[in-house]
Amino acid sequence: MFDYDVVVIGAGSGGLVACKVANGLGKKTALIEKRKLGGDCTWFGCIPSKTLIKSANIAHQTTRLREFGLEPSVPVELNASNVMAHVRAVVQADADGHPPQTLEAEGINVLFGAGRFLDSHNLMAGEKKISSRRFVICTGSHPFIPPIQGLGEIPYLTNETIFDLEALPRSMIVLGAGPIGIELSAALNRLGVKVTIIQRSANVLQRDDAELVDRLIQILRHEGVEILTETKTKEFTRRGSKIIAEIEDEKGQRQIKAESVLVSVGRRPNLDGLDLEKAGVEFDSAGVKVDRHLKTSANNIYACGDVVPPYLFTHIAEYEAIIATTNACFGLPLKKTNYDNVLWATYTDPELAHAGLTEEQARRRYGDKIRIYRWEHKDVDRAKTDLAQNGLSKFICDNKGRLWGIHILGHGATELMHEAQLVKSLGLPFSKIASVIHAYPSYSDAVRQPAKRCYIDILQNNFFIKLLKKIVPGKDKG
Repeated sequence: MFDYDVVVIGAGSGGLVACKVANGLGKKTALIEKRKLGGDCTWFGCIPSKTLIKSANIAHQTTRLREFGLEPSVPVELNASNVMAHVRAVVQADADGHPPQTLEAEGINVLFGAGRFLDSHNLMAGEKKISSRRFVICTGSHPFIPPIQGLGEIPYLTNETIFDLEALPRSMIVLGAGPIGIELSAALNRLGVKVTIIQRSANVLQRDDAELVDRLIQILRHEGVEILTETKTKEFTRRGSKIIAEIEDEKGQRQIKAESVLVSVGRRPNLDGLDLEKAGVEFDSAGVKVDRHLKTSANNIYACGDVVPPYLFTHIAEYEAIIATTNACFGLPLKKTNYDNVLWATYTDPELAHAGLTEEQARRRYGDKIRIYRWEHKDVDRAKTDLAQNGLSKFICDNKGRLWGIHILGHGATELMHEAQLVKSLGLPFSKIASVIHAYPSYSDAVRQPAKRCYIDILQNNFFIKLLKKIVPGKDKG
């Protein structure tokens, strides 16, 4: 006899969904968390970063008053000293929305303490020993700290500590040009921090479409963000209030000085201390090894979220949690993962949205069989009224109009992408969007107009249309 039917380890976005699914399916459920409910998304990721980005965007808009025909009666001067306090207040308000008592009231036991397996059915939750028929591991991830000489001797920041700052530094070196590094750099720059991004490889946001990334880089550089690619950071030292980075690029070695350093070069799964070996769960440096049903090498243990590579996103954690927990509850492979329609977004301004294959990936896989439909946002009437014309929509299709890739750089790109994503997920032609009535003026033109081009292409390549063109002569061109 076990204490529980299902025990969920980790109370981040994946764990919170998992315990509710298990409880909803009538299983006696416990949730184990060693820190606070909400996980990385609530405390160190999505909520605080997007709050900071919103403050930065508001600050940026005050610099554009004259562009909108507004003449300030006095010079606009902003003081960003309360920004981080505002961020923390929003985070706390979000966390207060899902306290342990709410879960307990639903019938889910919440146990605080580090989880540690004794075997495949027994586990220590802090100092308490519990047993369960099945487990779901949702322990998340943490920032990777690269082995750079001197880095451990300086007070560097990560996404887990930057939001604890009482005041913003005047300058910052950001290691890494992935989504976290780019988002925070763009926001901090607009709040008055002089930002220098150092990227070891040649590629910024290397999983996104290169054409749109190049545009975004130009925008960020125009706003004052310094971005150094193919640059190696060799050493850090501290001299008074300044941190000195010794870097090397094609020009040789030189130094960069700043008040602070943010490390954002990747993440690693939170597996230390779980004693997975005792439970028979296989793993490596990338995370827990699972099958398509999210079952581990132990028949009664499942995993989801950041501990399962390769997609480390909140929405993927929630998606996987439903699959893993449903299978765990019944002990059967009822659901399996399908990552064909994974999407993500980078919340810069303009935003960068991504789903499916990039142009480079599509050409590598399908050659010249692809068709690409682009639409410049300078041709979107709503973007004209809002002076938000700096963007491009790009849709990659096969010759039947089925979507292989969705890439949007522009205002509200994260929201815009979902209409095309719905069509892609349902396996419908991109051209179907053209027949849907859209509000005017709206940013949705950035999706509908290229869909109309796709519709015309399909018509022109239709066998009967081609035959009709041959039978019915066109206008006399003589």
